[in-house]
Amino acid sequence: MDLLDIVDELEEAILEGHHGRFGRGWIVDRDKLLDLVDRLRTRAPVSVEQAQQVLEERGELIRQAQEEARIISQRANEEAELRVGSHDIVMAAQARAAEIIERANQQATESAERTRDEAAGIRGRAAAEAVQQALEADRYSLEILNRLIEHLRTIDTTIGNAVTALEAKIENTERQQALGARDEQGAAEARDAAPVDSPAADDGNEPPALERSPSGE
Repeated sequence: MDLLDIVDELEEAILEGHHGRFGRGWIVDRDKLLDLVDRLRTRAPVSVEQAQQVLEERGELIRQAQEEARIISQRANEEAELRVGSHDIVMAAQARAAEIIERANQQATESAERTRDEAAGIRGRAAAEAVQQALEADRYSLEILNRLIEHLRTIDTTIGNAVTALEAKIENTERQQALGARDEQGAAEARDAAPVDSPAADDGNEPPALERSPSGE
């Protein structure tokens, strides 16, 4: 919504008012008017303030020109009093004053036009900068997401390698356990199949008889 729309709303709010009691005054919605005034302040572009400054500068130039014209006219009048019938000085002073005022008006108009152009350029640059910042933010977000995807891929590869190594370790352990059990079973079967030897029948001879002494001991 631009300033003209707010001004239209302000005019409409005033027209919606009604006469006071006994036909005195005009009653309007105070809160609505204050809200519209606040919106006018907040939406006033920089160009309005600059235009106000240009108008103030223009007024100052006009005042200076008028003062200069007054001084010139005063001097001309003083000289005219000394030179009876000489009106050339007064005419020249008036022409000079008119020229100064015209130049001041022209400079003020040119300054106002430059101010409007500069304000339009500022708004255009601000919009372009906003679009560029949004684009940079999107690019940064995309870069972060790609890094996250790459990190997740690295984690997935690391976990896959760990799972593969653990599976190989378990398989190797189970294989060694199976080989050990088979060797132990073969050793047990070999022990069971071997013959049992008697100590007295090793060489087929009986042990020698003990000799008796003459005393019968």
